[in-house]
Amino acid sequence: MRNRRFIDFSHSWSTVGIYLILAAALGILAFINPSFFTETSLINLAGTALPLIFAGMAQTVAVLVKGIDLSVGSAISLVTVIAATLMQDSWTSIVAVTALSLLIGLLIGAVNGGLVVIGRLQAIIVTLATSSILSGIALFIMPQPGGSIPGVFAQLVGGSVGPVPLSLLVLGLVIAVIWLPFRNSRFGQGVYAVGGNEQAAYYSGISVKWVTCSAYIMSGLLAALAGLALAAQALSGDPTIGAPYTLNSIAAVVLGGTSLAGGRGGIAGSIAGALVLSIIVDILFFLGVSAYYQYIFSGLIVIIALAAVGVGNKLQVARSRKQGSANAS
Repeated sequence: MRNRRFIDFSHSWSTVGIYLILAAALGILAFINPSFFTETSLINLAGTALPLIFAGMAQTVAVLVKGIDLSVGSAISLVTVIAATLMQDSWTSIVAVTALSLLIGLLIGAVNGGLVVIGRLQAIIVTLATSSILSGIALFIMPQPGGSIPGVFAQLVGGSVGPVPLSLLVLGLVIAVIWLPFRNSRFGQGVYAVGGNEQAAYYSGISVKWVTCSAYIMSGLLAALAGLALAAQALSGDPTIGAPYTLNSIAAVVLGGTSLAGGRGGIAGSIAGALVLSIIVDILFFLGVSAYYQYIFSGLIVIIALAAVGVGNKLQVARSRKQGSANAS
């Protein structure tokens, strides 16, 4: 119990930290661009950040079971291509294509989870291979950017209800319908248990294989939502548009305090991490610096996080050995 309290406490502080960074980033952006805090600018920021927020949520679920999903970006690209190819300017078409996109996301997650669990393959290898396959399918459907997205659907990202961006309402709906039921369910508790200690979870009666596979299915669903949000933002399809979201989703997760070792974290931090990364792009733009420097920043975050996980594991092993020696004496 003492260790559990310490873990929860440390995670809460990491979440508070990223929100402090978010506040500082907003302050810097407002200083650089005094007209930032206008209704239009805030709606644009929320709409721009929404695809990365969903991508970060997708990556969070995979990381919580001590895995990773490198197919997030390719899944996003595939969904944007499908939406831009099939979606027509009618509610029947919009609902049908949205449902189809979500089903594709579920299927992608099921394939990833099945290969990881049944095939007993490393998640990084499985999802990297899946990413390559999905990229090929997207390029086959749409060799070059094109297609169109109905304006009504685009309003879900770029519109507002009074001063409130519709993208925030969509995010709130997804959290209420998907994340909160997940977090408070036996499945959600199982995800944290498997990521924290797979062997202990197994001996506690948790179906480790089912939980792990289901986590990847949920990751695929959230990646599909990211693709739909990006299609609504871009108003067209692009077979390569999702590529940056793989690394950026990992960076958002790491910034948000979710442990790459699994079992600790959540979407509250990942949402703030995604917003910070989106704001950095705006800051670089107003400073006249290429937005491509964001990729350097994202890459450094991931490298530092991996190094921190490695150091933490070594310290934990050393502490366990020291404690074992003390008990033996």
